[in-house]
Amino acid sequence: MKNVLYITLSLLSLSAFAQTKAEKEVQKAIANSKKYTYEGNTALKGDKPVQAEVEYRKAIAEDKNNATAQYNLGTMYYQQKSYDEAFSRLKNASTSDKITEEEKHKAFHNLGNAFMKNKEYEKAVLSYKEALRHNPKDEETRYNLAVAKEMLKQNPPPPQNNKNNKDKNNQQNQNNQQNQQNQNNQQNQQNQNNQNNQQNQNNQNKNQDNKNNQDNKDNKDNKKDQGDKQDKNKDKGDDQKDPNQNNQQNKNQSGQGQGEQRPSSLSPQQMERILEAMNNEERKTQEKINAQKVKGQRAKTEKDW
Repeated sequence: MKNVLYITLSLLSLSAFAQTKAEKEVQKAIANSKKYTYEGNTALKGDKPVQAEVEYRKAIAEDKNNATAQYNLGTMYYQQKSYDEAFSRLKNASTSDKITEEEKHKAFHNLGNAFMKNKEYEKAVLSYKEALRHNPKDEETRYNLAVAKEMLKQNPPPPQNNKNNKDKNNQQNQNNQQNQQNQNNQQNQQNQNNQNNQQNQNNQNKNQDNKNNQDNKDNKDNKKDQGDKQDKNKDKGDDQKDPNQNNQQNKNQSGQGQGEQRPSSLSPQQMERILEAMNNEERKTQEKINAQKVKGQRAKTEKDW
């Protein structure tokens, strides 16, 4: 229990220390903001508006709720005719209770006058209304508000519809440009894809041609190898023939050599004579055979009865 209590007290002490440190930081920032505001006022009195603007901006950076710096900076912008900046700063100052209502009234009344000179009647109406919120009894501000309303009625701003149509047209043009850009990008991508596909097709055709050439070369080499193998087998077969068959062939060749040597080419007349001689020879041979048959037969004798 004592340990729990000690831890709790420690956490509370740390929280208080952190809170105290944060409060000190806030107090320090407020003090710095007041310091920069004083320096800005001094610079503005010394006719150094640039230096005064720098100091007021430093003061607002340290403490955004510094109404005095906001009001003084807005008033300075009003004197320099930077009305938009002046309106923004004075609007911020009007939400603070650190400046008097009369100061707020004068600031917005003067802004209304400035907008009237620039013929910004709509902004003038808003400024006079803000001035009357801080001092409803000021008749001069009320009169100026009536004049601003009449001028705004005679010179109305461009209709909101026209503005919307203009914005819509601008948006449509931007969309069309974006769509056109997207279409161009898609077309470029399609062209790139087509080029890549064509390149791939060319590479495939080239590879196929190389493969066909290689196949043809391989077929030729195979045919050549088969031819060489057949020739080799033929030579081997001739060497393995039966010696007797070789002798018989040699003998037949020798016998043929001993016989009549026929010319390698004969004329028709020569062929006819040779055939006739062969027929005569055959006929003579047949006659001899027939004669021998007749001679060899015995005469048939009659039987004694």
